[in-house]
Amino acid sequence: MRAIRTLVSSVLDYAGLYPPASLDEPTVVSNFASLHGSNRAWMLGRLVWPAARLERLSELAAGAAPVAEPPETEGAWPVTALLGDAGTPEFARTAALVRAFNDRHEQVGAPAMRVDSVEFKAADPASVDGALDALPDDVWPYVEIPLDADPRGMIASISGMEAAAKFRTGGVTAAAHPSPKALAGAVAACAQAGVAFKATAGLHRAMRHWNASAGAHQHGFLSLFVGACLLHARKLDAEGLAAMLEDSDPSNFDISDNAIAWQGARIVTREIEEARERFAHSFGSCSFDEPWDDLTALELIPAAGHAS
Repeated sequence: MRAIRTLVSSVLDYAGLYPPASLDEPTVVSNFASLHGSNRAWMLGRLVWPAARLERLSELAAGAAPVAEPPETEGAWPVTALLGDAGTPEFARTAALVRAFNDRHEQVGAPAMRVDSVEFKAADPASVDGALDALPDDVWPYVEIPLDADPRGMIASISGMEAAAKFRTGGVTAAAHPSPKALAGAVAACAQAGVAFKATAGLHRAMRHWNASAGAHQHGFLSLFVGACLLHARKLDAEGLAAMLEDSDPSNFDISDNAIAWQGARIVTREIEEARERFAHSFGSCSFDEPWDDLTALELIPAAGHAS
């Protein structure tokens, strides 16, 4: 189906290092290499990696990633690096590591990889301004904005700038999961401010579901991204998105080759493509198989061989 493929193309940033998977570094690199070369690679986005350990990534990727052949290497691995908090010495140090990493991996014969986005926390709008000024122009920043308070001020601080928001949508404890109302309000605030976003944590399943180990209902990545696309196209408001995030019944979604609809709100492939490019960028997950398998079980994408 073209609509669903457009919705989830390059949507999953693989974060196998992080909980609950917490895989070791060699396994994560091996998994990413396998996925990157598989017939499931169309859903794969970036490799999520801490900037402080980029040198280790360079070592592990030798022989696994393509070899750099400037000026452009086909199949180079895209990486998103996690920096220290804005306004701290760790931020400056890790930003410098990103620059050095990109310079090194542009050299002939190096593993072909590039950090094309970074992610960091910021305590206030002033620290956001300083952090963005310190970053290279060719690296896209995601500013992590907490959802336990009104996020609109922080979202406004990056409106009109070359930056996007990052929201934590779950975790290993119940307290780490924002309510549907809080998450929907933040996404709607981004839409109103013209700010793109990515999400991370807890989005292993397509629809809302109960996760016993976390002791919480977890959000569904399909619901979040369909809802965000509808919101971007002005087919849904914050209240409607909150209701969609609460919905755990896949039969309420009407997914055809050219469109996706929920409760009468409908979006076509062209609108999905525009929303993904300009607004709903990606989500981080420590598992690739679980989201893929959920879409397969719902018969939204064809089954394929596994890689991790």
